[in-house]
Amino acid sequence: MKDIYIIGYEPDGVGTPYFFDLSWVPDLPTFHYPSENPVQGALSSCYRAKADVSQLTADWLPDHFLASKDFLDVCDAFECKYVSRPVELFTQGVAKQDKSYFFFAVVEKLRAMDLDSSSFVLDSNVKSGAFDLKGSNYERIDKLVVLESVDSDLFYFEEIHEVACSARFLNECINKKIHGLTFKKIDDDYRYAPWDDF
Repeated sequence: MKDIYIIGYEPDGVGTPYFFDLSWVPDLPTFHYPSENPVQGALSSCYRAKADVSQLTADWLPDHFLASKDFLDVCDAFECKYVSRPVELFTQGVAKQDKSYFFFAVVEKLRAMDLDSSSFVLDSNVKSGAFDLKGSNYERIDKLVVLESVDSDLFYFEEIHEVACSARFLNECINKKIHGLTFKKIDDDYRYAPWDDF
């Protein structure tokens, strides 16, 4: 099985805050990221954004579609597919950030699970016509095996609704001291069970 890692945001309460509001000028276009990418033509050529925190040092803030130039450099090193726009970012009491930030969204979306080798339960609450595993939602995945054909270094893993990366992408993030991220390996211990917390 290939080594694939789920990328997560790791807040520290300081430069990588747990929660904050971000206002965009102009407003970002509306899009449902799990099922669609932002339309390039609907995006402004550049943005201004204000965060209601005193500082930001995280290199990727996925909930806010914000990434640093350092994170984009890692993406570019592996020719990852993404859309970005420059952002002039302001925080409370700080005119401008030390880091350069961009609107950022990964645009490569893959159904990357090997259906024959994985063990899963389909979501029975989803109403659909024809039974089609390729477009299915999953209630849980007890064993997730990644398709051998997956060779992307950064992609949105459709079955588990997460952005994932290769081992070499992870290593480059470590080498470049990319800040504010966690990497969870998809291995025999990994389980996808989003409803277990409810």
